[in-house]
Amino acid sequence: MTMKNILYRAIILATVASSLSSCLKDDSLVLDPSKGVNVIEFANPSSPAATGTPFALYTFAYEATASPTLPITISYSGPELVAPRDITVKFTVGDTSQINPYNRATQNNYVLLQPASYTLSTNEVVIKAGTSKASFNVLLKPSSFNFSAAEVLPLKITEVSSGTISGNYNTILLGVSAKNAYDGIYAHQAGSFVQRYQNPTTPTVNDGLNGSIAENSDLTLTTVGPTTVQIANLRWHGNASGIGGIDNLQLTVDPATNLITMKAAGNASLKTIPGKVNRYDPATKSFILNFDWNQTANKREVALNIVFKGAR
Repeated sequence: MTMKNILYRAIILATVASSLSSCLKDDSLVLDPSKGVNVIEFANPSSPAATGTPFALYTFAYEATASPTLPITISYSGPELVAPRDITVKFTVGDTSQINPYNRATQNNYVLLQPASYTLSTNEVVIKAGTSKASFNVLLKPSSFNFSAAEVLPLKITEVSSGTISGNYNTILLGVSAKNAYDGIYAHQAGSFVQRYQNPTTPTVNDGLNGSIAENSDLTLTTVGPTTVQIANLRWHGNASGIGGIDNLQLTVDPATNLITMKAAGNASLKTIPGKVNRYDPATKSFILNFDWNQTANKREVALNIVFKGAR
């Protein structure tokens, strides 16, 4: 770690110390790296999902058919650029005592990843003298993940042969999920539009929210079940604001027919329009969707023609 990075991290830690599970006792030592003490901690495996939380959560998603290996690094961090001697670091899988504080701080509902879904390559590593890092692997089994839950694997440093365990980064949370065949980023195509109604049969006119959404921002389809994805970033014509009142909009594919059913936890009336196309094309990785809601009042109707653009 460079001196610049040490100073940057020190400033961030000082700023959010009141929100962290454990803060350094003397901020003056943090702001002056030359007076600091090296600590042994987990290095960031990616960008954290949120800041100012009791523990850092990093999220990863994998194809359900994959057998990924997630490398995790433990670092000797501080003003000394390398370890003066071999340092043995022991760690373990945590439990809900690490997950629950994160849930309370972020209003999430993460649960513990089950042992059948992962294997640690080891429970200890050695940071060799003259180096600053040591790594191990988490072997993941996405086919055994619980599609209906947000699962997290907590890792905690428990013992070091010498040196100081970090008070802030001694524990990390790895949020993992499996991707089904429909998961990804999708681009709008010609034919995507939205229409509002004054009543069940009369469309609104001169309404800036109605019209084509073919030029709108991409949609994100996120796995929530083996054949179900949740649709995010659906917007009115003009791309100015999101469509409200249909929270947790989801589509489910019947793999035998590629036909679609739809629902929204935020509005029980949302459903596919009878007689209109609602189908997935596996050859082109595209969806044609036609759905509406509030059918007996001020109806809203959406047509989507979307095609897979890339992995999220």
